[in-house]
Amino acid sequence: MQNPLDISNEVSSAMNRNHPVVALESSLIAHGLPSPLNVETALAMEEIIREADVTPATIGMIDGRIKVGLTKEEIEKLSDGKAPKLTLRDIPYAVAKKTDGGFTVSATARIAMSSGILVLATGGIGGVHRGACETFDISADLWELARTPVIVVCSGAKAILDIPATVEWLETHGVPVYGYETDEFPAFYSRVTGIHIPKADGARDVAEIAKAAGAASGVRTATLIAVPVPKADEVLADIFISKAIDEAQKNAIKGKDLTPYLLKKVGELSKGKTTDCNIALLKNNARVAADIARCLFEEAQHRIGFV
Repeated sequence: MQNPLDISNEVSSAMNRNHPVVALESSLIAHGLPSPLNVETALAMEEIIREADVTPATIGMIDGRIKVGLTKEEIEKLSDGKAPKLTLRDIPYAVAKKTDGGFTVSATARIAMSSGILVLATGGIGGVHRGACETFDISADLWELARTPVIVVCSGAKAILDIPATVEWLETHGVPVYGYETDEFPAFYSRVTGIHIPKADGARDVAEIAKAAGAASGVRTATLIAVPVPKADEVLADIFISKAIDEAQKNAIKGKDLTPYLLKKVGELSKGKTTDCNIALLKNNARVAADIARCLFEEAQHRIGFV
């Protein structure tokens, strides 16, 4: 069987030159944002990363091929709402059936790590769903963060989740979580949760922490960098989330369909405010991830005497 992993020339060239690369997940294209905003945002994130002299690698499934570095045409192919959301467990089936798909954080993290990419940018990670004590609905993202050593830049967990339970899960499973220039875990649309976490003072501080994690303690989990949404774009969305959850329960929406349904419904109820917020934090996280990747690269250059 042909190796399903397909790394683009741009990404492969960057990695061969030890140039910094940032991975981007594609479920935001397939289900996270409405068309055409999904394509516009995905391309804008790539451009932000390139402007920082870092190479973007949007990762998705096209015709059963695991693409590390999607083309514009491939991003557009995933944007019509027909491509399924793929977690790590879905990859073998999608490869065998030669389907398309948008990768979640769990799948993207594993593929990025396997490809040698150290930094991943996303909007919000999956987590413990509200009512998980009865449904046992816990995102595969969390399990992957507990075993895959990449740096994940996000704005916390998606606000539709049980955020305190998600943070507790991460702590219990030994996943380091740091606030980017904040000592508070953000709540995706909101900057505040009241949950205290250690503060990282910028991208270079994150690079130092990451270096220490590998050298001093042999940490083999992901490192989660929680970046608050820019203050001007913050939305207090609790009332919209509550209404969306009520509607999901009435319509028996659950499993893999729940998160896309809730995000879409919250966007509708807020008259697009939460969608605008989501786009703003995605772009900001791409910028932060690029800064971190560049600092890691510069640190490596210093260590081997090139600078």
